[in-house]
Amino acid sequence: SKLSKSITILLDDLQWIDPASLTFCRALFQSTKSNKNVFLVLCSRESEVQTQDKSEVHDWLQSLSGSTLETIHLTNLNPEDVNNLVSDSLRTWPRLTRSLSAILHGKSLGNPFFLRQTMEMLCRGGYLHYSLGERKWKWDLDEISDLRLDDNVVSLLTREMTKLPDELLVGLKAASCIGYCIPQTVVDILSKHLEMDLFGVLTSLVQRSYLAGVGSALYRFTHDRIYQAAYELMSEKQRREDHMKFGLAICSYVLDNCENNYDMMFVGVNQINRGGPEVLADSCRRVMISQLNLNAGKRALLLTDFSSALSFFGHGIMFLNPGHWDAHYQLSLDLFTSAAESACATSDAALVKSYSETILAHSRSLDDRLPALCFAVKSLKESMNLPSCRDCAIEVLTQLGEDVSSVLEIPSQETIQITNNLLMSKMTDDSMIKMSPCTQMRAVFVMRLYHELNFAFFVYDPTCLLGICFRMVSLTIEIGSTEISATAFANYGIELIARGYSIGSRLGTLALKLAENSKYISYVIAAVKQYNSWVVEPLHAIAESHLLGFYAGKKIGDEFSSSLNYCLQIITCFLCGKDLTQLNDTFNDYIMQLLESRKKWFLPQSSIFYWLVVELIEGPNFSPHDHNPNIPSELAIVAFAATAKHHELDLLIDGSKLMRSFLFRLDMSKCADVLDRVVNATCQLRPTMIIAVFFEGLISFVMARQTAENNEWAIKGEIALAYMKRWESSKWNFKNKINLLEAEKMHFLGNFDLASQFYLQAVESSEKHKFLHELAICLELQGLFFQVRNLREKALTSLNRSVRCYKDWGANAVAERVEQYIQHHLRGC
Repeated sequence: SKLSKSITILLDDLQWIDPASLTFCRALFQSTKSNKNVFLVLCSRESEVQTQDKSEVHDWLQSLSGSTLETIHLTNLNPEDVNNLVSDSLRTWPRLTRSLSAILHGKSLGNPFFLRQTMEMLCRGGYLHYSLGERKWKWDLDEISDLRLDDNVVSLLTREMTKLPDELLVGLKAASCIGYCIPQTVVDILSKHLEMDLFGVLTSLVQRSYLAGVGSALYRFTHDRIYQAAYELMSEKQRREDHMKFGLAICSYVLDNCENNYDMMFVGVNQINRGGPEVLADSCRRVMISQLNLNAGKRALLLTDFSSALSFFGHGIMFLNPGHWDAHYQLSLDLFTSAAESACATSDAALVKSYSETILAHSRSLDDRLPALCFAVKSLKESMNLPSCRDCAIEVLTQLGEDVSSVLEIPSQETIQITNNLLMSKMTDDSMIKMSPCTQMRAVFVMRLYHELNFAFFVYDPTCLLGICFRMVSLTIEIGSTEISATAFANYGIELIARGYSIGSRLGTLALKLAENSKYISYVIAAVKQYNSWVVEPLHAIAESHLLGFYAGKKIGDEFSSSLNYCLQIITCFLCGKDLTQLNDTFNDYIMQLLESRKKWFLPQSSIFYWLVVELIEGPNFSPHDHNPNIPSELAIVAFAATAKHHELDLLIDGSKLMRSFLFRLDMSKCADVLDRVVNATCQLRPTMIIAVFFEGLISFVMARQTAENNEWAIKGEIALAYMKRWESSKWNFKNKINLLEAEKMHFLGNFDLASQFYLQAVESSEKHKFLHELAICLELQGLFFQVRNLREKALTSLNRSVRCYKDWGANAVAERVEQYIQHHLRGC
């Protein structure tokens, strides 16, 4: 919803950001970038985000610079600025402080925080003091100039901290071990452990400005450099030992007093992990800590914090004793399996492979191996290693007794009809939703493996999809419902829609109901809305549903399906005729995010539409290298599709070529042919393919009017029109397109009265249903029709209105082409 008041959001110290928070910041920025009422300020130390472990943060900030954000580089203060600050602090004329400021600038290099700490140190040392008699600040320039100061603020702070009383120093070290923020509950626990009044100590540190109180339940360091200096008071060995002692104390308190206080459990286990297994020799305690990490990791999984979960499981594995597979088999299996799951969720294919191989080497049964094998297959899919994904899934399914070769065969029409009749007549939606859950774990894994196999064949051989979906639905009916049954009904419904079975829409609706509150909801939204719901829902509503699917995927940690939904949302907005300038930025941001995160899941698909948008704005002669050289060119995508034999990508490429050829009136006689592939349903249908048929139909009728070989073109146009009429029940999405093809057909046949009526209906329907770009096309073709009939004024009216619509859409290059046509063919008439 639009905000009525302006909001400023400041995100400081991005150099310390963790992966989960970075994901949140990306989503926040993406969701607010087009809202003029939200002002975002992002702050970071450039030198610290350029380090290797913060490269993802640096890449993200770099991608924003110059395009959507204004970058402001804050350098250190110059001598004049330092003098102004010193003069203002001492309430003294600038000409009197200039010499002192020059020395302070030389020692602090103009770093504001370093400068402030230096001045405070000079005050405490008496080098800078206030004279009550003379009522002014006084200093000795020679003493201050000769004074040896540390070359950085952390060293300065550390040296000053060593002068603190012992009790305050112990408290400061303990606080730095806990972290930048110290909860009150932790203070209470450590007070007992350290046998000191830690609350009073921290209060004293607040008075000395090292810490600040946040309400009554939290302390925090006043600056990250103070926190860093306090932490560096200890040796590495002392830090590790203190982390371990504090962590064990916190975990012991949680287990004894508040076992369900997961926040405190996370604090305690993190402290233990920062201590590390090297600090702990007790084998029994090491096992206990492994179990604590397992529990913490499982809780993090429930919170969809997969990065933290992976860290917990990884540390749990590190604390295991030698020979743990024999001595503690179940704990070892649980840790490695959970680690493989978390690594899969974070798209770390190398870790998934490592953990899975370890499980395969030590597991005692196929049932123990199955979870790891499923994660390995899923990881191969999400890293787009689809041939290996396919082969691995088939191998495991075969071990589970599945006759995969038979499944991949297309079921007979009779078999499909029997199943459809069962679903329609004997099973109501309510009975399917309330179907008994499957209790056979192997069957659940079979379903999961077929789900991953479905995606691999979707890319390489769509003819096998019906058999896979049919097997998944049959299994659900036979053994009961599983969480993944929703995807089975969704995919089966898609296949039936492509073959003209009306039950397909019902199965899509059922799949959405089954997927509610499940971890497959984002995938089901993507599948149903893109390949099923377009038959009955407006494309504009489908775009909004994909956005909901994007957020649903983020919420449950399904990054793959979330990204798929976002890609489909942008593409569907393009098909709806949304503003091209905004889509240009959105496509660019999405593609850059894929490149930065090294998750090139839907990079070719989004890049195809990105370049089409750029071309519509700038014209067919634009240079890709003048834009973003990191985005794959269309030539590179075409080569990839040919090498990978990516059938759907081939259709998207050819569909974009048809649109480009028509809108720029390029050599339409050599345009791509998608008609046969779509009409013969060798692929799952989606709006981009139907609209590709629409443009091929327009091209066919235009060519039929222009060439002597018009019969062949006219036949293609008739086939396209007949195919479009299959979807005429979806009046919102296709009525205007069908009317325009009818008009072009009548124009070709010379039936001008009917043609005039259909052009008018096409214009009215496009306007009513908010397809701005297709309104522009209808008006242009209507104008050309009026010109043929020598109705000059009507032609000018329609064509000029077409130009305005193209410009409102953002297709400036297309508008320019129509303007040139008007100038050359109608202005001089």
